[in-house]
Order: sequence, then C-alpha cells, then structure tokens
Amino acid sequence: MTSLTLDERFWCTYFPTTLDGNTDMWFKTLRPGSISNFAQLKYIFLTNFMQLHKYKVDSHSIIGCKQKEGEIVWEYFTRFINARLDVPRHDEGLIVGAFTWGLLPGPLLQKLMGKKPLTRDELKERVERYLR
Repeated sequence: MTSLTLDERFWCTYFPTTLDGNTDMWFKTLRPGSISNFAQLKYIFLTNFMQLHKYKVDSHSIIGCKQKEGEIVWEYFTRFINARLDVPRHDEGLIVGAFTWGLLPGPLLQKLMGKKPLTRDELKERVERYLR
C-alpha cells in the first residue's frame, strides 16, 4: 500500500477552502505574507479557536471587543461582527453601543456619536459608507 504525501503548498492552498462562518472570516483578516508555512498556520488557527470551547460566550465578548491601536476600522468591524455572531439573543442597542464604545477616537466615532445608529443594519450601512 502506498501513502499519498502532499507538500506544504497543497495544504496552504487547500486549507482555506475548508473554512466557513467565523473561521472563514478569521482567515480573511490575516495579513498577506504573515504566515510562512503550514505548521505556523495550523498553530495560529488552533490557538485562536481552541479557547472557544473553554467558556460559554456571552455579551461580555461584545462589550470587550475594542479597536486595537493601529487596527483599521474594517478589521475591527470584522472582528466585532465575529464576536457578535457567537452571542445568543443579543440586543440591538447593546451591539451598536458596544461597537461605538470600542472605536478609537477619530472621524467615524464622531459621526456615530453625532447621530447614533439604532440598529445593526444601520450601523453596518454607516460603517460601510464611511469606509467608501
């Protein structure tokens, strides 16, 4: 019996096609060129998602989601949406308020504080409009 061995390039190409949902969104936030081999990708993936099984996700994961220094708005928005997807029965006001509270000072924060969005859809629309 022969064993099929595939090189690292195959695994790096094939791996992203197996992802969906939060894992796919996480993968798309990785910076191009930040992973040098499949072993590193595997390690980063496992360390990122292993903790999800250790605790029950609640509204604190939304409230604790803040924009990091040097993080662009789109990256923060994507990370925030991923955190929100894991929280059952979330309140519209909580989501909008938590996103705004987590933003670093800047033009988007000023716009959202001026006329506060009332729903997730309105928040998403205003963030996308700002990014355009």
